[in-house]
Amino acid sequence: MIKLYKLYEQILSKPRLGRYLIATQGKKPQAIKLYKHNLRLSQALFGAISLIEIALRNAIDQHYQKELQQIDWLQAEIKSNGLFFHPTLRNRAARFEQAEKIKSTIHFLGKAYSHNKLVAELSFGFWRYMFSGIQYNVFGNTLLQIFPNRPKGINQKVVYQKLTEINNLRNRIAHHEPICFDGNNQPSTQYSQKHYQDIIDLLEWFGYSPTQMMSGIESPHKNWKKIDELR
Repeated sequence: MIKLYKLYEQILSKPRLGRYLIATQGKKPQAIKLYKHNLRLSQALFGAISLIEIALRNAIDQHYQKELQQIDWLQAEIKSNGLFFHPTLRNRAARFEQAEKIKSTIHFLGKAYSHNKLVAELSFGFWRYMFSGIQYNVFGNTLLQIFPNRPKGINQKVVYQKLTEINNLRNRIAHHEPICFDGNNQPSTQYSQKHYQDIIDLLEWFGYSPTQMMSGIESPHKNWKKIDELR
């Protein structure tokens, strides 16, 4: 196992793998196990994140096609008089960032452009930001309608916070950052369980059955159990 650890250390780097070694009190076999459990947990969660990302972007797209009475509303609203250039946004540090993302994506698609391809290419961060306070207000304060089953008291800020946390989790996984530690660098599943529950909540607020939607998608539960056993 020492040889295997050295191999992982060579591939991953000593500092990156060293965090797992510290978390397992210097036990190299356990460190390798924790790393693998983290990897499998990341794989399982990415499936659930992808599901909520697709559900979110499609719901927002359908909502604004109807609300703005424009199928190609994204392209329409990046014109100089469009909502992405609303005067309210002009005094913001990140002004027009959403419009620039749309423009660069349209340029990237080139002759292959279609509205549906544009919707699919825009990032989770783009769709999440549609629930930011300023963007939400500029577009008419109607976007919460995509969550018809949300509990009483759930407002735009709550949804935006949940989407931000899920986006952060997504980015950690995409950049191969660990999601199996607590603040004291001990093995923990609290972080991933909390934000997995955010995904479940949003699916329910959409009006979907999480059990039905997650059917056939790898569950994170077995990996949570294995990580907790290494505490």
